Order: sequence, then C-alpha cells, then structure tokens
Amino acid sequence: MLSLKSFILAPICLSLLGISLHASGGMAKGPGVKESTAALLASASLGHCEVPCGIYDDHAEVQRMLLDAETMRKAAAQITLLAGRVDGASLNTISRWVAVKEDHSKNIQHMNAWYFMTQRIKPVEVGAEGYEEYVTRLSAHHQISVAAMKAAQSLEPDVQANLTRAIQAVSKWYPPSREQAVAPDGSGEWTRVADRHSP
Repeated sequence: MLSLKSFILAPICLSLLGISLHASGGMAKGPGVKESTAALLASASLGHCEVPCGIYDDHAEVQRMLLDAETMRKAAAQITLLAGRVDGASLNTISRWVAVKEDHSKNIQHMNAWYFMTQRIKPVEVGAEGYEEYVTRLSAHHQISVAAMKAAQSLEPDVQANLTRAIQAVSKWYPPSREQAVAPDGSGEWTRVADRHSP
C-alpha cells in the first residue's frame, strides 16, 4: 500500500526524471537502465534517507568538518600573508586559497544541513519529551552553518576560531565510542553506527 509520502514524492521523482531526460535529449539505452531507474524511483519515494541508513559515522563526519574548518583557517592565514603582494604568482595563489575557503565552507554547510540537521536530528513536538534537547541541538547545528558562512567571508582569526568552536560544541553528541557517549538524559546510552537499525 502506498503511503502519503510515496504518493507525494513519486510525481516529484517522475518530474525530475522527465527534466533529466529532456536535458539529456532522451532515454539512456542499454541493459539495466529500466531496472535502475525503477530502483531509483522506488528508493526516493519510499526511503527517508538519501543514502542507506548506517553508512555514515557521525564522529568521523564531525572530524571531517573540523578538518575543513582548519583548512579554512590556514587558507585565511595564507591570504593575509600574501595580501600585500601584487605579482602574478601571489595573486594566483590568493585566488586559489579563496576557492579553497569557499569549497571547505560549502563542505561544512552541506554535511551539517544535509546529514546532521535532516537525518540525525529528529523533530520533537513542542511540549513533548525531548523538545528542549531538540531545540538545543538544532540551535547548535544552526550556529555551525552561520559560522561557516562567516568564516568563508572573513580572514579574521577570531571568525575562523568561532567556526571550530561551533563544530566542537556538537562533537559531544557524536563520540567515537560507546564509552565516550553522553546521552541527552545523561544515561550514557548510545548506539554505534554498526548497531543502528533503520526505522
């Protein structure tokens, strides 16, 4: 039986497929094309995650965001160091460091919004148990997105450090091991990625 979600998402997926076919000039040919298209549509309309559940390692994704933030900090420092030079090589290097900052800011914003805010933070109704924790986590992740945007726009070390601090603030929710976990209720209960089950 089709759920309301499937009923709504199926036409959207079909529309996107139509747009894709129109842009490419027609249907792809070859064995398995119909089957793979059907599988894509089925997974998009029936699933809740963009990738299969259990693939991501929350702690590793936080560490990756911290690495992106450190890369942005270094890029900002290098741009500042080269700012007084007007030779071609320096200007080329500056433009490349600017591109690096932009790319790593987008990496952070994408992972934060696409994965953490949409797939790891589950909505809780106002007044329901866990609502305060939900708001706390949502706010902390929102601060990461804003800090990443500001760090991309600025060369100031304090602005770069704010991004790192914002990411570090959420790291307690995504520990590397069960022993280091801190559950919202303080119980220490935590489910490592390999032990999670899809809802």
